[in-house]
Amino acid sequence: MKKIFYILILVSGTFLYSCQEDFLERSPLDQISDPEFWNSQSDLELFLNSFYDSFQGWPASGGGKAPTKDEGTDLALEGLNAFGGTLTARMDGVLNVPASGGGWNWGNIRNINYFLANVDRVPVGGNMRDHYIGEGHFFRAWFYFEMFKDFGALPIITVPVTAEDEDILYGSRADRTEVFNFILSDIDLAISNMKNSKELATPGTRLSKDIALLFKARAALYAGTWEKYHQGSVFAGKTNGTEYIQQAATAAKQIIEDGNFSLVTGDSSKVYFELFNQVNYAGNPEVIFYQHFDRVVGDSFSNQLWNWPNGYGYTYEASRFYLSNDGLPIAISPNFVGDATLDILEKNRDPRLAQTFMVPGDIRRIQGTDTLMFINPDVDNSGTGIESQKFRHIVVDPAIGINNGNVDYIFMRYAEALLIYAEAKAELGTLTQADVDMTINQLRDRVGMPHLILNNITPDPNWPNYGYSLSGVMHEIRRERVVELFAEGFRFDDLTRWRAHEYWMGERFVGTFATPELKGSSNVPINADGFFDPFQNRLSGPNGGYGFNPERDYLMPLPTNELTLNKNLTQNPGW
Repeated sequence: MKKIFYILILVSGTFLYSCQEDFLERSPLDQISDPEFWNSQSDLELFLNSFYDSFQGWPASGGGKAPTKDEGTDLALEGLNAFGGTLTARMDGVLNVPASGGGWNWGNIRNINYFLANVDRVPVGGNMRDHYIGEGHFFRAWFYFEMFKDFGALPIITVPVTAEDEDILYGSRADRTEVFNFILSDIDLAISNMKNSKELATPGTRLSKDIALLFKARAALYAGTWEKYHQGSVFAGKTNGTEYIQQAATAAKQIIEDGNFSLVTGDSSKVYFELFNQVNYAGNPEVIFYQHFDRVVGDSFSNQLWNWPNGYGYTYEASRFYLSNDGLPIAISPNFVGDATLDILEKNRDPRLAQTFMVPGDIRRIQGTDTLMFINPDVDNSGTGIESQKFRHIVVDPAIGINNGNVDYIFMRYAEALLIYAEAKAELGTLTQADVDMTINQLRDRVGMPHLILNNITPDPNWPNYGYSLSGVMHEIRRERVVELFAEGFRFDDLTRWRAHEYWMGERFVGTFATPELKGSSNVPINADGFFDPFQNRLSGPNGGYGFNPERDYLMPLPTNELTLNKNLTQNPGW
């Protein structure tokens, strides 16, 4: 008990790194150096376990887990009562410089630095010591990367800081290139020290070399494409991003060639839907990293979504990314029968649309002998009238009811590695048809969609205008990311790394068409074309659309108190 108590002192505390008073009020670090601790591999595991909470809970946007991880973007909007606390504020450019906080929080980094500074006290030996060292480097890279996306340049801190370390406390920020190179070095240390998932006692629920490789691919693609598309702006680093994009391709290719994972296949009409509502992903070939919820020990995650939409709804514009079932864009496909109303939205479309969006006739819930059908959406609650089918576990376990659940939660899956490899190769100008067949076309095969053929890409008049020219294949790869990774939390990062503000500035995304039966039961505004328009008269930009400032809003502001305490810190551009 004493050992656990000391760990909680350290890990549960927060760290305002530039405020000396915070250090003076805290227990000295030597009180945590319990002689009973740092003696075994199990001590290392115990220390690291608390950091796994960083993968859980509510995403930075302010919404819950799936299906609202993309809320506040063009794909999912808040309802009338939820506006303002999410990514919408960033996309609309209405954030203010905070007096304190605002995400500038160094507690996790301080704690993981303490772990890395003391890990060598554990005697050499055992088969997991190096693995746990790798986990430590993974977590530091993870925490740094999350702050890197929000703030760009950061102080690089590698030791546990005390009040006497004034050179660190009042240090300056390293530029974004130095910071990302530091992140990459930590990820590489994680890769070199950790075991493959299949070598672990609980594969998929503990960090592994495979997870670190996918993290490297994800982070390097983010940093590389950010540098490419932000080149010449105030947000660019010291590189054009090519080296990072190549590293993303290499890491993703290693995951593919290692052969430890593959896509789940099955009935094309439900295989995608069923991927996201399993009660145990152990042995699932596609899931690389997940959280297991076990009711026996009191875990609960209500991914049954009995109360969805819970304040969020998908957009009409999101549905238009999905191709017709002949593989052609809906603007030119003879199979397209329309999409304004929910009753025809999914007809003759990519099967993933029907397995992601909910329309009348879908099953909302099966409880015992009762089957509850979806008839009409709750427009006031969703804001758009378009509700979620993806992630829904429709069969209620009678032992736990609708208020509890034990559906597992996916953090990383193999499909992302395929999409990263395809995008990275296209950005490098080296994408081949063999690459496409190995990646994009595997994703399409499992739902019965026609292949993407490089020399036969049909121009789509509805391709987004990103403010710069883009090849047809790059448009299609970006489309595939929307469709395959929908509502899994990638959209805001994608839009910002692509410098895509021209796509949403001055625009306003809408919901489904307001049919008479929906119009009569809703207070959501309706636009001139007859579509539900929840953000009407609520955004700050031109034409009633988003008011994003491209010279400021790609990064968040540092809080005022940090700039006051540390004169060596500089504010982000435009703030």
